Amino acid sequence: MNTILITGVTGNIGSHVLFELLFDLYSKKEKATIYVLIRKQSEAMAKDRLLNEVFTKQLIPNKILPFYKRYLKHIHVIEGEINDFLLPEAAGNNLIVYHLAASVNLSNTEKARNEIAHVNYANTQAFFENIKSRTKKLVFVSTAFSRGEIEGEITDDYHSVSNFEFRNFYEAYKMKVEKLILQIAKENNFSCTVARPSVVSGRLIDYPKFVSSRYIVFYAIGEFFKKIKKTNADIGKVRMALNMEGGLNIVPVDYVAKAIIRATDIQDEQLNITLTKNVPTQHIIKSILQKCEVEIELVDEEPKNKTIIEKLFYKTIGSQLLKYSTSKKHNFESKLIRELLSDIEEPNMQDNFNQVYNFAHDINFDNRNITLQTSL
Repeated sequence: MNTILITGVTGNIGSHVLFELLFDLYSKKEKATIYVLIRKQSEAMAKDRLLNEVFTKQLIPNKILPFYKRYLKHIHVIEGEINDFLLPEAAGNNLIVYHLAASVNLSNTEKARNEIAHVNYANTQAFFENIKSRTKKLVFVSTAFSRGEIEGEITDDYHSVSNFEFRNFYEAYKMKVEKLILQIAKENNFSCTVARPSVVSGRLIDYPKFVSSRYIVFYAIGEFFKKIKKTNADIGKVRMALNMEGGLNIVPVDYVAKAIIRATDIQDEQLNITLTKNVPTQHIIKSILQKCEVEIELVDEEPKNKTIIEKLFYKTIGSQLLKYSTSKKHNFESKLIRELLSDIEEPNMQDNFNQVYNFAHDINFDNRNITLQTSL
């Protein structure tokens, strides 16, 4: 019987990893002891967060609804921070670890650098000091963008190159911690796979489709303009800067979770969880702004003489996402991930993008607004 430790389980990918793990155990008629590390918040104990943020009626996939409550007794909550927690002796010394806890701050401010350096690097280093001698397999969730800005085809092997052009501290520290963890794994003789999802969307495989526990990154563009429209009905034309030939690799969260669980059984050290085709950036921006009923003009670079609305956008959401919308044309090789998930049809994100975004828009980016009708 496996003993499993998951961090970041209250996050979008982490919650779906737990759902997928329960489904996998049920399907194979296997048992496991699952530890989830969750920090206490001022208004909620860790155990309450598991029930109130993960096992919510709006988020749970239909496929585990009939049986998941029977498995709750096998899930043990460890209350603590990733750099300060006590792993019970009963957990043993052959852990399968899924490490997902991280800050996703794409800003380039000094405050962002300090946050990323502390949370994503120093705390992760402390985490592995705690469990390194008790681990047999680690799946560390990084990001497909830890390669930084690059043109052309991107393979799974990031570590044999030295020319990195990072767009923010988040990317830079993800690469730094990838190398750190692989070194720790080598020194302590456990298997490690760095799994790198690209931009994550709501579900496209499991029902209810389109649901996510977080609506961030490209969703944030729509949320910004939807709010603006409520107080400024006539905001005029908005100039959106992007690479006219560029695209964004968007992968559904359930596809990511399935890959992370299967990565447990592979020896490969690097795995990009990406789709073989990017969604053209023009299609993304046009779809979102059309839904928001905002008139747009696509431009090659950030405008100089901005309107008030444009100033606000480029100072907030745009400051983080501009380097991605204007990034060089590229594509991910995606061979290894397709081999790993060969029995699962690859989702077509471009054909489904409108539905993926519109769902979040229609529930005002808040799962509490999901009804039976909107989730079917």
